[in-house]
Amino acid sequence: MILRNVTLQDFGVYAGTTTLDLIPRRREGSSAPVILIGGKNGVGKTTFLEAVRLALYGRRALGARVAQADYDAYLRDRVNRVSGSDGAAVSLEFDYAEAGTIHRYKIRREWATRGRSVVETLDLLKDGETITSVPREEWHSFLQELVPPGVSQLFFFDGEKISEIAEGDEDDEQLGSAIRSLLGIDLVGRLRVDLGLYIARHQKDDDSAAIARLEAVNRDIQVAERRAATLGDEVAELVAQRDSQARAAEQVRRQFVAEGGDAAVQRDKIEAERGDVRRAMAQAEHELRDTANKLLPFAMAPKLTAAFREALTGAGVGYDASATASLLEAIAEWRADGNPARTAKWGTAHWGDLEAFLHSRTRAPGAAADCPAIREVGDGTAAIARLDEVESIVRPRAADLLSEMDRLSARARTLETALDRADNASAGLLLDELQLSERKLGATEAELAARQEEWKLIKGQLVTLEREQKRLLNEQAGSDKAQQRSALAARAAQALGDYEERLLAHKLGQLKNEFVRCFNHLARKENLLVGIEIDPVSFATTLIDRAGNAMPKASLSAGEKQIYAIAMLWALARTSGRPLPMIIDTPLARLDSEHRAKLVERYFPRASHQVILLSTDTEIDEQLLNTLKPSISHSFRLDFDQHDGRTDVTPGYFGSDSSTESPRALQQA
Repeated sequence: MILRNVTLQDFGVYAGTTTLDLIPRRREGSSAPVILIGGKNGVGKTTFLEAVRLALYGRRALGARVAQADYDAYLRDRVNRVSGSDGAAVSLEFDYAEAGTIHRYKIRREWATRGRSVVETLDLLKDGETITSVPREEWHSFLQELVPPGVSQLFFFDGEKISEIAEGDEDDEQLGSAIRSLLGIDLVGRLRVDLGLYIARHQKDDDSAAIARLEAVNRDIQVAERRAATLGDEVAELVAQRDSQARAAEQVRRQFVAEGGDAAVQRDKIEAERGDVRRAMAQAEHELRDTANKLLPFAMAPKLTAAFREALTGAGVGYDASATASLLEAIAEWRADGNPARTAKWGTAHWGDLEAFLHSRTRAPGAAADCPAIREVGDGTAAIARLDEVESIVRPRAADLLSEMDRLSARARTLETALDRADNASAGLLLDELQLSERKLGATEAELAARQEEWKLIKGQLVTLEREQKRLLNEQAGSDKAQQRSALAARAAQALGDYEERLLAHKLGQLKNEFVRCFNHLARKENLLVGIEIDPVSFATTLIDRAGNAMPKASLSAGEKQIYAIAMLWALARTSGRPLPMIIDTPLARLDSEHRAKLVERYFPRASHQVILLSTDTEIDEQLLNTLKPSISHSFRLDFDQHDGRTDVTPGYFGSDSSTESPRALQQA
């Protein structure tokens, strides 16, 4: 198979019509299989690979189970936005050998958006004429048989596929499927089933029970396979429908909240909280008023209060001088006559201390008369204590009350706003719409869960039926009650069973040898592996190091895991013997310089008869480009035009002279 050209029309970042000529040419008398396409990230390299897959497989290019709605959304999203077109198209032209004759196929897949719907058309030509030997509705199946998707993923791959094989711990099932389809082993199994049906129709009457059982099992398998396929499609459609309904319900929910619907649902709770807030505000206001009738005014005039306190302290506090003199006279008389009698013995020092205390508590003469504050307040000591209470108690409490009232006022405004929103008439209608959308979503989720459970049961039944079919075929192949013709078919079936086992063992042996050779050929460390074991049933792989010990894949370095994946893909391609082209998208991103050099020197020139290599300027740099140049047929460079919002394709690579490229290598309109 040779890819001749790919045409992209308003597809992705490509506006207008862009055609890339992909036919490898001989260079200086030797083959040059590599077509190098260079571009920085985001300019359309992966879009090119998508176009090839999409042309071949349509919806199947996105995966085995993709809903039509998701496929339509993908097609709509891939229409170039700056071209002004309402549709896009991809075309692929290739040569394919059949029974020794080379035929030229051309696929054109075109689609246009019509409101929310997408209309897709497929044209398929063989040797310039529309294919009529296959009904149009079966063209998709015909293309999948021509280049099976399970096979193409080993020839058309990107860095993600490499990482999936390199890092995945559960890739055994994929490897087994690839080996069976790529190496043709699954055909033997289908032939055994056909022989079993032939034998069943020609066995004697006394084997009628076994015949009936085998035919019933075969019918059940066909029914189960059809049902499993139908359920798979239904599950994909339901997943897309559920996601769409979830988005719609979320949009209604956001509008419902914006219109006050949440407040309407909780109106009673909001009104109760508003009452609590109002009562708390009234209590705080009452306490603040009570404080204002007492000492709070002193807190409102801190400078005046401080001056007043200073005046009280400076004026002095204590007894009047005349009162102290009268008291001292009375004490002197008491000391002289001893009446009333004293119980303690007082000495001269005691009488002196008492007189000194009274003098210390006596105001200076004239002080009280000069200070109006003392005359108004009376007891200055008590006044100073009250003024101290203003700063330590009254002021902090007043500040707390004001802060609490501000908080309560803000909350009251919020609650009033919520109640206003709750009175919005549209909220009730939105509530009905929200409940309806949630009921639809719930119903879809329930139906999806039921379909998934049924799909799981059907797949389990298929496993059981296939096991029973295999048992009956084995019994039938060894039956001595078969007729003469069916005896030959029975021996052929037995031989096919043996052949299938031997073919698998033989192909696995080839694959193991090819893998070890490819891996050691690409790895930086020489002869890191001496072997690999592949289980013929589970297809689990075990690496063998130079010492003969099993080596888990997890023990490889990150770069060696990438080499493992590339070597496995290369070995599968070589073992299959299928002459398919390779399309490799950015395979060097995670490799060091030595591993990159190995791939450029040893892998790309020999990977296939046609290798389309998509690379950034940091992967295939100038040094690696010089190494690869003898194997390069021609090259293209992709550049994104920020002004026009489109990718332009020009002949040549980064830093190369485009004048040396063939002018027929590119057509762009």
